[in-house]
Amino acid sequence: MAARPYITYPKPNKPVAKTEVPGTVFVSEPGQVSFGANDFAPGLFRPLHGHHTWELIIIDGSSEGPGYTQFDGRWWRVDPGASVFVPKGCPHSWSAGNTRGFRMLWVYGGSRDEAGRIWHVKPEEARGISPEEEKNAL
Repeated sequence: MAARPYITYPKPNKPVAKTEVPGTVFVSEPGQVSFGANDFAPGLFRPLHGHHTWELIIIDGSSEGPGYTQFDGRWWRVDPGASVFVPKGCPHSWSAGNTRGFRMLWVYGGSRDEAGRIWHVKPEEARGISPEEEKNAL
């Protein structure tokens, strides 16, 4: 039987710990694609990292605030409805603003396990965007 389409229904993500970014994997097809969502509450962040596959990020259009991504040594503002393509292996980080959160929809060019996560900093030593950096983000 050939591969068939299927439908997934997202459930709200609930934080497990104050510093953990909650998320859900909706689709994970080895050698093909994976798709999921992460909810960033105000102040939550994911430290500098890369993946073994490309990644497409879309900031949910219904998000309260923008997401902020860091690459090339600076922070960039990503408004609701906008997207970011991250090439394979490119170091990047994500942060919610200090007063508003956002929902990230992500797509990897392979399963979630194939994409993996390569840390470029010690997560416990990293920090999210500061109010000053948030104000100056491009």
